[in-house]
Amino acid sequence: MIDIHLHILPGVDDGPASLSDALVLARSLVQEGVQMAVATPHYNDEYPQRPAREIFERVQDLQRELDRCAIPLRLLAGHEALIQPGLAEDISSGRLATLNGSRYLLFELWNSSWLPETEQVIFQLRALGVVPVLAHPERYHVIQQDSNRLKALLEQGVLAQLTAGSLVGMQGNTVRKCAETLLKRGLIHCIASDAHGPGRRPPAITQGMQVAERILGRLQAAHMIEMHPAAIVQNQELSVFTTTTPHR
Repeated sequence: MIDIHLHILPGVDDGPASLSDALVLARSLVQEGVQMAVATPHYNDEYPQRPAREIFERVQDLQRELDRCAIPLRLLAGHEALIQPGLAEDISSGRLATLNGSRYLLFELWNSSWLPETEQVIFQLRALGVVPVLAHPERYHVIQQDSNRLKALLEQGVLAQLTAGSLVGMQGNTVRKCAETLLKRGLIHCIASDAHGPGRRPPAITQGMQVAERILGRLQAAHMIEMHPAAIVQNQELSVFTTTTPHR
């Protein structure tokens, strides 16, 4: 399994506060079956906007600790960027990190409102050759109210990443129902943990994948946690129209 959305770098955002907490989270991921993961600290105004180079160096530092502790998890670097004007420029200047330096950028929307410039920012990213990957679409009010809002983003060239814990109610029933709807409609490309720590927001990948398998079937669910994330971190082509249909 490859986890493309994870908050594991200690002392960077709302993920682990200490190295020991980060190591506990890493062990939890390995127990869930994750072998490779992208550290994606927040890139917004709430936390210091640490440049891509610093994130890469922090990932290397944590990888050395993982190796020293014999934790078999390979870490890669990235960001989770809040949608806002200027993201294309931030990538070009080296401030904003894509997923493992690939063409794919993990981004998030505002939870309770729709930024008017959303489509324009996505257009600018696509013009730069960047493929935006929308984190946890099931958590946004506008998509909960109308899943066609996500379909429209996919038609603009966006991929969608569902959070495993959402499928087991970790974010409430409204989020769980939306997550199931998006899967059934074939609007999801990847499933990730969005884990922040073993206590506050654990990975829940095993439980989430069990639900996904019931909806989609084992093979199609596996594509979302194995094959599609592998294509992303290896910078391979992944069509936004690589959608799935529910298992019959």
